[in-house]
Amino acid sequence: MYTTIICAIEASDEGKEILSKAYELSKLYKAKLFITHIIPYTLLPKDYQKELKENVLPEIESMILPLGIAKKMWQ
Repeated sequence: MYTTIICAIEASDEGKEILSKAYELSKLYKAKLFITHIIPYTLLPKDYQKELKENVLPEIESMILPLGIAKKMWQ
């Protein structure tokens, strides 16, 4: 039985699928779900914090919100 699940995803279709499966497992086992996003090192822009805030976070948000995951769980 799982009590905690950590899900590392990137902003992609595959990431969306992985997140959905992790969320379903967390509901099934009533486990805490921790979500983190991954950016490949080779793709890090010079100002990656700005890139995260302006581009990656909105993409990840669009993947999480349709699943009904509470915002406090992933912020």
